[in-house]
Amino acid sequence: MRPPHPSPPLSPRRTRAGATAAVAALAVGGLTLLPTATATASTSTSVSATPRAVQLYVSPTGNDRAQGTKARPFRTLERAQQAARKAAKTKRHGPVDVIVRGGTYRLRQTLRFGPEDSGTAAAPVRYAAARGEKVVLSGGRSLTPHWRTYSGKVRVADIGRGLDFDELFLDGARQTLARYPNHDPATAILGGYAADAVSAQRAARWKNPTTALVRGLHQGEWGGNSFKVTGLGPDGTPTLSWVGDNNRGSGLHSTYRMVENVFEELDAPGEWFYDKPVGKLYFYAPEGTDLSRAKIATAERNELIRVEGKSSTAPVRHLSFVGFTFTQTHRTLFNQPYEKLQLGDWAIARAGAVHLKNTARVDIKGSLFDQVGGNAVLLDGYNSENAVSGNEFSHSGASDVAVIGNPDAVREPSTWDSMRQTISDTTPGPKSENYPRDISVDDNYMHDNGQFEKQTSGVQISMSRRVTVAGNTIHDGPRACVDINDGTWGGHVIEDNDIFNCVKETSDHGPVNAWGRDRFWPLTADDATKKSYAKLDAMETTVIRHNRIRHSSHWDIDLDDGSSNYLVENNLLLNGGVKLREGFHRTVRNNVFVNGGAHFHVWYADSGDTVEKNLFVTADPYDLIQVDTARSRPVIDNNLFWNNGRPVPDLSDAWRGQGLDTHSLIADPKFTGTDPFSDPKKLDYTVQDGSPALALGFRNIPMTGFGKAGSPTPPPIEWADDTPTDTVDAFPEPLLGAQATRIYSDRIKSSTGLTDSDGLYLQTVAQTSEAYRQGLRGNDVIRGINGVQVTDRDSFWHVYNGLAPGSSVKLTIWRGQASTDLTVTKPAGGEQLNNTSGVVYGGSGWDWKNTSRGGAGGWADDVHATQTKGDSFELAFNGTAIDLITQVNSDEGQVDLYLDGTLVATIDNHSDTRVHQRTVFSKAGLAPGPHTLKGVMKTGDYFIVDSFKVS
Repeated sequence: MRPPHPSPPLSPRRTRAGATAAVAALAVGGLTLLPTATATASTSTSVSATPRAVQLYVSPTGNDRAQGTKARPFRTLERAQQAARKAAKTKRHGPVDVIVRGGTYRLRQTLRFGPEDSGTAAAPVRYAAARGEKVVLSGGRSLTPHWRTYSGKVRVADIGRGLDFDELFLDGARQTLARYPNHDPATAILGGYAADAVSAQRAARWKNPTTALVRGLHQGEWGGNSFKVTGLGPDGTPTLSWVGDNNRGSGLHSTYRMVENVFEELDAPGEWFYDKPVGKLYFYAPEGTDLSRAKIATAERNELIRVEGKSSTAPVRHLSFVGFTFTQTHRTLFNQPYEKLQLGDWAIARAGAVHLKNTARVDIKGSLFDQVGGNAVLLDGYNSENAVSGNEFSHSGASDVAVIGNPDAVREPSTWDSMRQTISDTTPGPKSENYPRDISVDDNYMHDNGQFEKQTSGVQISMSRRVTVAGNTIHDGPRACVDINDGTWGGHVIEDNDIFNCVKETSDHGPVNAWGRDRFWPLTADDATKKSYAKLDAMETTVIRHNRIRHSSHWDIDLDDGSSNYLVENNLLLNGGVKLREGFHRTVRNNVFVNGGAHFHVWYADSGDTVEKNLFVTADPYDLIQVDTARSRPVIDNNLFWNNGRPVPDLSDAWRGQGLDTHSLIADPKFTGTDPFSDPKKLDYTVQDGSPALALGFRNIPMTGFGKAGSPTPPPIEWADDTPTDTVDAFPEPLLGAQATRIYSDRIKSSTGLTDSDGLYLQTVAQTSEAYRQGLRGNDVIRGINGVQVTDRDSFWHVYNGLAPGSSVKLTIWRGQASTDLTVTKPAGGEQLNNTSGVVYGGSGWDWKNTSRGGAGGWADDVHATQTKGDSFELAFNGTAIDLITQVNSDEGQVDLYLDGTLVATIDNHSDTRVHQRTVFSKAGLAPGPHTLKGVMKTGDYFIVDSFKVS
């Protein structure tokens, strides 16, 4: 049994038990209808028959002039559909069952269902594969090529002109459209990438560049960006036309990119190219292929089944599809328009192998979606009480299940191109009925989505209400495994899922990802006003409970910008944690965090957030970025921390002094079984009776019931912390009394909302500092200085140090995910500069040392040191006086000092005892303006540089 929770009760239709009960054997006419006989899509899915049920049969060997009986079946699904419509109009029978016998049905056009195909609650219409028989619905055509040698191992065949396909299958396996670089299964991102994929030099090889298609990542690695090549520019560089597959703009990553559908790139086994104007198919078959016996097929239909009612008041009702294999659909990446979905990062092509629109109780069960080109199942606009249950989704081109409402249901919708900053409509909830509600996506095995599109997931939710995602195993995809694009309108339940190996090709994302950039988020308003509006769209609490989630980055559950009204409880979070950013009313309770923690980013005042009764197995349970806990007033208490007997620095006296974790403990939780620190494969984190966690109110989480039975389980956790906190990039360097670092990790980049790592990041800005007085704030990023782009420390300091004391400094600041300008003034009395502040080090022996590496005691608890005679430092500065401040010791010696290129002194840094921060050289009375100070090691075992005072 699960621990009790305060979330609203679920309707029977939405519970796991209800969904599972609906997946039972369909016994009709002596046959029991089940899904196809595959290892992972074999859940029994029939409903008990009645004596008055109508049974219609279809077989590839049937005849459409027959009666549709078991002995004389129809040949096509279209003919069976006509008979089913006629039967459904008769009121004196039970269900209408269309029983489809084994074989491949190649659809010449999308099979369309409308209100006339509806059943009733007492007499549903059900299309199902016969027990033990594999029924394939294909969107392609079977080819019978007569192959001949073209060149080397490349074969060619005439298959006819003008065919529309961009996927080719060999014996049922998807082949590779001719590409550069060649596909490498060991490379996660794009299966291989190259910075020169669309260079002029590469394009010079192509006879017809307009066939070329470019797939890459967004410049911020926020999903994908794809393009058609329309020609070549004057310099020979391909001209690109964006297809619109990202809500955050068309920026193409400079490295993560590839090009395909180019004849001249056909040079590897498995690659193919179709020359459409002349009708020739070229193929470099995999080793060992006997093309004379091989089955070759195309993918030409965008959609296989489309169920569409007239409106929300005239939907298609009580229709189901059970046990089919859906395969070989056209990629929709390049042939369908994209729509941007609110203020999430996602855009979508409203198409799917199975497309449901204006439907109620239309179910897809026990089926296999095998290598479809785009979305597998799309619930589009009004859909009510539908179930997608007991299926397998394998290698979908886009998302497996997309549950997407219409923008006309949203009050004052925004996208990144058109963002509202005021509210005129404060009515809660949806504006129209054109959105999905009470949908169940349960007991599915979903893996390897996003083969072509990279803004994809196992389950994608946008502009929907009360979607239950339960008992699914979801793994291996380029971005989230479950994505909630916006807060409209909440009430979702994400439970009992097993989720791992997500976000494999992109960044700044979680396996369970959410945004809440709803009406309140972009407002120009104070936090109290935003809080008063936070539940206008996120009306009902979204519950994320009893999931096992494993990730290889910072957060398993990423409640990003504005995500509000969430309950996160009873989850096993492996190798990551939970991020809470810019939202209200989030409760994180009774979760087990293993090698991960709670990330608090950019909190509003009076957030209403609670973090309690959790068990943290980590050295670093909390990560705070631009959070003032006194202002945000969270409730954080009764948590248990364990770091294998070592200290947990986050649980400090200062933290407790704010009233946080006052009852929390650092103690061994007493897990059953093996020790997690020695057993990274451990998946059972049950605590024993007498555990101190239980005394704090924690309750054991059932360690079974995650995911679909028989599916793979997560890989081991990774105890090594890959965050480079002991590097010069992560070092907090003094700047006007603030602390500045590089953007040294994905979590920092995420917190700022930047697409790159350029700039100086202001980690903290004390209110007593000169930086704060002049308008700089924590989480600011300095991106430019006096018109010069800031990429790293030196690019900032070389400009800054060249300005005279008292000068105005024009800064470009990235703040709140937008660029703004700020002018500050250098202190007129001069300032102290650290050894990292634009100093140029010459020679091979220099080593930067922080507190953990021998730099303690320096002005900023760091120094630069060398043991190589002849090594030098040089500082360019602007002022009339300079002091050199450094450490002296018994192993140091003489240093030659040059001012503006002239030797002015030889100083001796030898001292019988170590002295930190000694002024070893001073020079005043310099002419106002730029100067350089250079020091060269002459004698001794060490030469150390600490800081400088310039005035």
